[in-house]
Amino acid sequence: MIDKKPRRTIIFGGQDEDFIKKLAGDIGCHYSKANERTYNLNRFNSDVHGEMGIFAWVHKEDSDYFWVATRKSWVEQARSKELAGRKYGLSCFPRDTQRAEDSVCFDTKNDYQNAVRALSLINKAA
Repeated sequence: MIDKKPRRTIIFGGQDEDFIKKLAGDIGCHYSKANERTYNLNRFNSDVHGEMGIFAWVHKEDSDYFWVATRKSWVEQARSKELAGRKYGLSCFPRDTQRAEDSVCFDTKNDYQNAVRALSLINKAA
């Protein structure tokens, strides 16, 4: 169970792109900087926003604490397509400031491998 839920985001620094690059590589996707507080995880390498295939957003809460938000419907779609009835513990939690039925967040500090596995499934399910 995750005790700490993200409540705010802080601005990414130059060294943080190394983490985003590693995360995108582990997932098998591309990334782009949306603004100073958010990176996008994309299915396609494009400079055109509508052609990126954005499926998740990476935020930073602390110097070494990142979390990734995605849509709950995409998690369910990935489960149904990729898991085909098998049960995996895709641990995620709703962010306090978002409607719980619409989005989920993955903790990359305490459960990096689970976040990568779940986001890889979401990336492939499209």
